[in-house]
Amino acid sequence: MTQTTVANNSRPALPHIWVAIPDSCLSDEQTKRDKSVKVSQIARACSIFRTEKIFVYKDPLSSIERRDPLLLKTILRYLDTPQYLRRILYPKMDELEYAGMLHPIKAPHHRPLQDIRKFKIGDTRPAVLVNAKGKLFAEAGLGSPIPFEGSGFEGKKINVKFISTFPDLQVSEAKEEEIREYWGYQVREAQSLSKLLKNMEGTEVIITSRKGIPFAKKENQFLESAKSAKNLLVVFGAPKYGIQEILAKEGSNTRSYQFVVNMFPNQGTETVRMEEALLGSLAILNNTISKLDH
Repeated sequence: MTQTTVANNSRPALPHIWVAIPDSCLSDEQTKRDKSVKVSQIARACSIFRTEKIFVYKDPLSSIERRDPLLLKTILRYLDTPQYLRRILYPKMDELEYAGMLHPIKAPHHRPLQDIRKFKIGDTRPAVLVNAKGKLFAEAGLGSPIPFEGSGFEGKKINVKFISTFPDLQVSEAKEEEIREYWGYQVREAQSLSKLLKNMEGTEVIITSRKGIPFAKKENQFLESAKSAKNLLVVFGAPKYGIQEILAKEGSNTRSYQFVVNMFPNQGTETVRMEEALLGSLAILNNTISKLDH
């Protein structure tokens, strides 16, 4: 059954959720169509559980198709982009051959077409800056560009807020703290997993591993740590290699991390695929950290 009702999209006072996935995560799919569908499933899983950053790190062990990393990052970014901005930001390209068949995210920042007469001061909407006769306007999918107050450059993707109402609509760039809803994810690139982990100050790292301790045994300890964590980074291994093997190749290890956990201690299959691991792990963590809000 498809669930269509979202009770509350307001961002709770909980840690920000980030994930790290390898650039080889499409290597167990044979066709571009199947790879594209898999990226869509990853995007959906991350969006359902309010993931705000997706780090794509280089896998030093796996042999992958040359275009897989580009396919992964392009489709992730494309799916996070509201439909009315896609034609502006994404020209016809090979990586998006199967984009039309992928399930939309339908996150709060994917705003529908709205009557411009109903916008209120403070309303927010994703947009792209365009230049007309030397002046900047915001293309926000409302039929015509809206005058933009502020600095920027043509083609810049931003979030705008309305600072005046119809018939004299005008927008400026919205600050992050002015957006109270889940506003999609950013896709970041990391040259290596070990370097990524070294730059996670103020972040609690959860390393998922079949060799880890069952999460249920670490849940109470995790809850205590999550209370003071600004961010939670959930790290996933590759289809053929676990995180321990990847870090070992990079001259590092997991010994300094207190949460190396097995999220599926009684799994009935030989492997857990990336899209399954994301959905299952984030669901478990969501259930756990939601206790912080009570």
